[in-house]
Amino acid sequence: MTILVIGAGGLGGPIVAALAAAGHAVRVCDDDVVELSNLHRQVQFATADVGRAKATVLAAAHGADGVIARFTPATAAALARDADVIVDGTDDPATKFAVGDWAMARGVRHVIAGVLRWGGTVFSGAASHACYRCLFEDPPEDAPSCGDAGVIGPACAVLGGLAARAALALASGDLADAGSLLTVDDLRRPWAPRRVRWERRAACPAHPS
Repeated sequence: MTILVIGAGGLGGPIVAALAAAGHAVRVCDDDVVELSNLHRQVQFATADVGRAKATVLAAAHGADGVIARFTPATAAALARDADVIVDGTDDPATKFAVGDWAMARGVRHVIAGVLRWGGTVFSGAASHACYRCLFEDPPEDAPSCGDAGVIGPACAVLGGLAARAALALASGDLADAGSLLTVDDLRRPWAPRRVRWERRAACPAHPS
């Protein structure tokens, strides 16, 4: 199957590594370049990669297809043209909503993952299930990014692994977790991740009419 991974940073690195190792065709898109400040949490890069395109470096390391582009409503069709599953690993709320809206409108299975400080979330989406917008409704205007609020490297590895596992489940046809959010509250605490489920919102615009 073909899996599109959006974002080649802290989450994208472990996601692409896991999906490629599982034998899937992977396309990774990102329009950013490697910066020195990335290296503590984006361990797929080295000092020699500073200034290079993240998508190109990550894709080359795993035999994937790298595309230097940002996923937006205008670029979605070209980037996700043949994707069986889409995985978002960005830290941009607008991109996450664009992924969810585009995928729901076309019935494409998808994962939307986020990480910040010591924890994060992994949403699994599929047609006819509750969606990302059913829960969050609209992108927040002032959500902090990893660069603003910070994130530890191990949190990226854990959430990236959980996102890859969710994508592999969807790719295999397992929809048991579709329409739910896996929440890792704080890796410093001995708490198990929580699975949060909710009903489809009747007036949600992301669902096909």
